[in-house]
Amino acid sequence: MQRGQAQTIWFSELKIILKDRWAYDLTIAEQLKLVADLNCRLNQIRIDNNIQPPMMWCPKCKKRERSRFTKISITGMYYALKRFEICTDRKFKELQKKWKKYSIDKDIDIYGNLKNINQLENERHD
Repeated sequence: MQRGQAQTIWFSELKIILKDRWAYDLTIAEQLKLVADLNCRLNQIRIDNNIQPPMMWCPKCKKRERSRFTKISITGMYYALKRFEICTDRKFKELQKKWKKYSIDKDIDIYGNLKNINQLENERHD
């Protein structure tokens, strides 16, 4: 693995999957499935290459510990589509607008999880 790639999310394999599987007529549910598949492949790449999450310093407990890896979100996928020139700026804005409406209607976060469940989980840990 090249130096500095431990924090990479968009490995070339993921770019290929995104380019091959993306279509504007995908429903948002299908888009979320694509995001889930991308995250599964990303996790496998990290396992195969023995990539560890970055170390972080906790100011409360004064310890160094491993942080968590970031995941690909649906909005992250939209930005990647634009960045890799798979979609135009106009289409990008349309995707964001549709996602915003859908996420409000379904009360889900950028990973497709129900917000109320996440709020309950966070309250239990506090």
